[in-house]
Amino acid sequence: MIYSLIIKRKEMAKVLVNGYWDHGKKKEIRSYAIYGGLIPPFTMSIGSDKYIMPGWYKLDNNTETLPNIEDIAFYPYKPSIRPLPDSSKVDKVYKVLSSKGDKEYQVNYNASGSLECSCVGYGFRRKCRHIDQITSTL
Repeated sequence: MIYSLIIKRKEMAKVLVNGYWDHGKKKEIRSYAIYGGLIPPFTMSIGSDKYIMPGWYKLDNNTETLPNIEDIAFYPYKPSIRPLPDSSKVDKVYKVLSSKGDKEYQVNYNASGSLECSCVGYGFRRKCRHIDQITSTL
C-alpha cells in the first residue's frame, strides 16, 4: 500500500510523508520531504513527543524513530520574480471619469508597476473600478 499525506499549516512549511510496505518487512518504510520552508529541516524532541521541523509534524511515539536529517528532502521556498514594468508606462497618469460623469480621477502607474487612484474608494479598499478600467485597456 502506497500513500501520501500533506500536512498544511497557514504560513508554514508543508511536510510530505510517503510510506510503503516492502515485501517481507514487518515495518512500514517512510520518507519525508519539507516543502516551502526557509530553514533546513531538523528533528526536535519535547518531553516524549518527537517532531520534524519546520512544519511541526509529530512522529508516532510507538512506531516511528527520529529519521536522519540527510534522509529528509528539502525544497526551500522560492519567491516568484515579478517582471519589471514597461518603462514607457512608468509615471504615466491616466484620467478616468466618475460613474456620474461629473468628476475626473487620476490613475497613476508607479515605478513598482502598481496603479493608484485618487478616488475615495481606492483610499478605503485599495481597489476601484477606475483601476479595473485602466487595466482592461492596457
